[in-house]
Order: sequence, then structure tokens, then C-alpha cells
Amino acid sequence: KDGFIDEHVKTICKVYRERRDVMLDALEEHMPAGVKWTHPKGGLFLWTTLPEGFDSAEIFKLAVKEKVAFVPGEPFHPNGGGKNTMRLNFSCEKPEVINEGIARLGVVLKKLF
Repeated sequence: KDGFIDEHVKTICKVYRERRDVMLDALEEHMPAGVKWTHPKGGLFLWTTLPEGFDSAEIFKLAVKEKVAFVPGEPFHPNGGGKNTMRLNFSCEKPEVINEGIARLGVVLKKLF
């Protein structure tokens, strides 16, 4: 009733927008050709799509060795498919960590392309 929630929502929207934009810029800089991603207008994640034939669950194992993680997308496709997708979270890390993580993921993917 004191307006805290309304102000807090404005603050976190600004923080999440900044982090989303940092991730989008990092993807643009570090991803190899053929990788695509969404430009979310809300939420806490973006989706990345690799070319057909790639398995994000297998790539996850390689990414962890580079000290970066993501959520493989296949479980989010209950009717099948999505093996070549990844869900990336931008909400919980600071911009510099997001940039470093995407750079590491880019290294992993460039070795496979």
C-alpha cells in the first residue's frame, strides 16, 4: 500500500532490460554465423537456435568444461523437436558476467562450426 511494489517493478524492469541488451550485444559479437536468437520484449530468458543437426544437450557438456551453462531447449518442446535450441537466462548475472559467459559459449560453438 506504500507503493513499494510499483517502484520495485520499475527498477527490476530497468535492470532486466539492461541485462537483456548486454546479452543481445554479446551474442551479436561472439556467436558464429548460423546461430539465431530471439529479441524478447519481456521475461527473463531468450531462445537461441542452432543450425539443424546440432544437439544442445551434447553442447551443454562441452560448455560446462568452459565454465558456462545454459538450459538445453528440447524439454520445452513436448511434441518433439527443439534439440538444437538453448534457453539463456539474463536475469541473474551482472552485465560483465553475461558478456563473459556468452564469449565462452561462442568459443565452444566456434569449435563445432
